[in-house]
This record gives sequence, C-alpha cells and structure tokens, in this order.
Amino acid sequence: MKSYFAPASTGNFSVGFDLLGAAFEPVDGSLFGDELRIHNEQPELSLRLNGRYVHQLPKDTDDNLVLQCFYAFEKAIGRTLPRLQLELVKNLPVGSGLGSSACSIVVACYAFNDYFGKPLDDYQLLQLMAQLEGGVSGSVHYDNVAPSFYGGLLLMLPDSPLLCRALPWFEHWQVVLCYPGTVLSTKEARAVLPQQLTLKHSIAFAGMLSRFISALYAKDENEAFAALQDLVAEPARQHLMPELLPIREQLTAQGIGHVGISGAGPTIFAVCQNDTQAQFAAAYLQQHYAKNSDAITTVCRLAGQGARAL
Repeated sequence: MKSYFAPASTGNFSVGFDLLGAAFEPVDGSLFGDELRIHNEQPELSLRLNGRYVHQLPKDTDDNLVLQCFYAFEKAIGRTLPRLQLELVKNLPVGSGLGSSACSIVVACYAFNDYFGKPLDDYQLLQLMAQLEGGVSGSVHYDNVAPSFYGGLLLMLPDSPLLCRALPWFEHWQVVLCYPGTVLSTKEARAVLPQQLTLKHSIAFAGMLSRFISALYAKDENEAFAALQDLVAEPARQHLMPELLPIREQLTAQGIGHVGISGAGPTIFAVCQNDTQAQFAAAYLQQHYAKNSDAITTVCRLAGQGARAL
C-alpha cells in the first residue's frame, strides 16, 4: 500500500481575493488534511471512503472527486492506466472554507502522478488540479490547490508561466482555524460577490494587497496586520456569517492581530503572535463559534510541506 497526504488551505487570506493562499499544519505535529491510499491494482477502479468527515460525502462513490481525478489524469497523459483499489481518508469537512475539495483533488492528482512514474511536471499537474477544482467551485482559481500542493503562503501569478510564487512569513505567527460544523457552499458564497468593482475600489484592493506583500518582505509586522483587510469578499458575505464581526471585536480587543474568513467560509481564522494569544483565540472560538460535533478548532503554523507520500 502507498499512502499520500495533502494539507488544508486558506484561500484569499483576507487581503488577496483569489490571489493569496496558505497551507497550514497543526503545531502539535498532527496531520490536518486528506489522505489517499493506493492499496493495489485490480481489474476495476474502486474507492472506499473513510475518515472523520466521511459522513459528509455522498455514499455513492461513482461521482467522487478522486475518481474524477483518476479519469482526468488518465486523459491528460493520453494512455490507459491500470485500475486501482483506492481509499480516501476524508479528514477535512466539506464546504468549510478549508480547501476541502482542493485537498482531495491535490492528494489524488499528486498520488496518481507519483504512482505512475511522474508523467506530468509540476506545472502540468497544478493546471490539472486547478481545472478540476474549477468544476467544483464554479471558476478556475489556484489559491487553494497551489498551497495544498506546494505548502507555504503563495501569491498567484495570473498569465505567468510560474502560476504562483512563495512569499515570506512571520515564523512566530500562529493561525487558529475554527470550523463551526456547518456547511457553506463555495458556489453560494461566490454568488453573492459583486460582479464588478469600481475603479476606486479596484485601486484600493490592489493597494492593500501590495501593502501586505511589501510588509512581508520588509518584515514589518505592524504594517502587515494593518494591511490584512478584505475589501472584496467579506462585505458581500457578512450576512452569511453574522458572528464574524462580534468575534473579531472580542479577539482584537485581546491584542490578536487579525480575524478573517478562511476561503469562502464558514471557517474563521485568527492570526496570533504568540502561544498565549493562540490558546485564548482557540478557547474563545471553540466556545462561541463551534456549533456541533462536526466543529473543529486547531492551532496551526504555516505548512512547510504540501502534498507528499507518507
């Protein structure tokens, strides 16, 4: 058996709608993402589902993303592949804003490429991942698949042959992720977004993203926190997540640098500067935002690795 893993990710990272994405891993060293196991080759392709959030997936596996990835990968390399006995360990909640669909796509595509001798290079593989993710979210964007694939904090580079570039990070930052246990469809969350921005609004968005990236390179932490403002998605999505503003008010009053929406939500993330802040934010979010047994709150650091064999 061969086993593969890809980490959870946060798209947008508040200031960079569709252009910034980060992969995270728990500070306790546990795995936070999806795992794909390839058991053996067999006459027919099959998929077994497992993991904490398996109950959120359709029981009929025929239309599962992992199988879609297999057929898309097969088409991309242009030859018929041996059929496999697969097992998806679904450890990320669906519709959570943690890059759940992207994570399944990344781990599957990475696994197939590795298992069959790496016929696709990283550029081709990332393009395939983004196309498959676009079929789920309604538009092709890289801000979840790229960090889940590579790890780190990434800036997407539209129309560039690089596709994305890794950015600096404040190593002492910890990010608390809290999924409340409820589902928010990415398509639904995108549907409420404005279809056009005014010139003034566009300049403000570009300026804030530039300010944040400049602060990262200058290692100016205060400036980085000041620039972490979502001028595009959050104003349109606030009614879908009414708890966000009161939670932000309470946590920032305790000195926590930033509270934002992870991806399309409903997961909230809090950027903290030390262990004390992170533990406070985790306890507060678990008490005031977690709603049921599906909820999860975890203290994370930036993931140093993306998709990989275990």
